[in-house]
Amino acid sequence: LCIINEILDLSRIEAGRYDLHEEAMRLTDIAEDCERLIKIKADAKNLQIVEDFAPDLAHVWADPRAMRQICLNLLSNALKFSPPNGTITIDSKLTDDHWVLEVADEGPGVPEHELNHIFERFYQVTPSSGSGRGAGLGLAICKSIVELHKGRISASNRKDRSGLRVAFSLPLGNACV
Repeated sequence: LCIINEILDLSRIEAGRYDLHEEAMRLTDIAEDCERLIKIKADAKNLQIVEDFAPDLAHVWADPRAMRQICLNLLSNALKFSPPNGTITIDSKLTDDHWVLEVADEGPGVPEHELNHIFERFYQVTPSSGSGRGAGLGLAICKSIVELHKGRISASNRKDRSGLRVAFSLPLGNACV
């Protein structure tokens, strides 16, 4: 059912029929809600989830359901690929021109030659030991939703290749006073 819903979401986005219902919201509130949703699974793997949210982040104009879908996809991937007893980090901050949310895990990372492909529909990273595999739709949906909000999404391996960082940003023009 989850895969079917993801395919339907992608189809709606590609057909230009994915309607955004934007409102003023705090993206850190969405991230905290999503963290609570995956906490039971994280606890089962003895994973710690660490938040590092900049104080007093402005509200942004965005679709809460879409932002929740992005956060859940990123956190679910981090959970799936993190080894037991590891840490998942959620950071949020303001840069000069964007609001940024980043999720980092301590999993195997992604081979460098595959980093440019992980946001493509149905792309699956070369399997690593013990990691589950999905349909290859979650990050493609994230990318499409972020782009509908005029934002950007990117992924990089951590410097010591002990995990992956996925960050999305929304332009500060989406900020609410």
